[in-house]
Amino acid sequence: MLLLAAGALVAAAVAVVLLAGPGAGPAHVLVTPAKLGAYVKAPQLAKAMDASQLQRQVVTKSAGEAKNVVYAVYEDSTGAAARAGPQIILFIGGNLKGASPSGFISSFVGESRGGQRTSAGAMAGDAACVPRIPDGVAECAWADDDTFGVVASPTLSVSALAAELRDVRPQVEHLAK
Repeated sequence: MLLLAAGALVAAAVAVVLLAGPGAGPAHVLVTPAKLGAYVKAPQLAKAMDASQLQRQVVTKSAGEAKNVVYAVYEDSTGAAARAGPQIILFIGGNLKGASPSGFISSFVGESRGGQRTSAGAMAGDAACVPRIPDGVAECAWADDDTFGVVASPTLSVSALAAELRDVRPQVEHLAK
């Protein structure tokens, strides 16, 4: 339920930044692989968290401009993570026709207190993170010329989640063929 509530920031950001015209860069697709580093896809957690509802909310609030929206929940219960309890990450992303990367991120940051821009990593674009409030969820988002993505976690700090965003992104965002 926490991840779903946090996803409202994403849906609001998607709804606010729609612009006319196509993206300027190459086309990309987003995927949800079985593993993201030490994290393993956890369909049972996605179902328990009703992540599909967040996917529908993002598509609905975008007035159809968010396309090919995918989601998955991942869990790492190995190694150091096991000592601190399972680490959980929700990923949701898709193509956003005609969105301004900086507009998307500005809207994302503006929807929450304490949001800060961060590096989007080697794949460029814009990124920001929103800190975890007590009993809440930290979120980090990126946007580029044709995609957006968000990672959210009820267990990771915002700095750890920002590092995960940069690690995860090359695994989920690929050039379209």
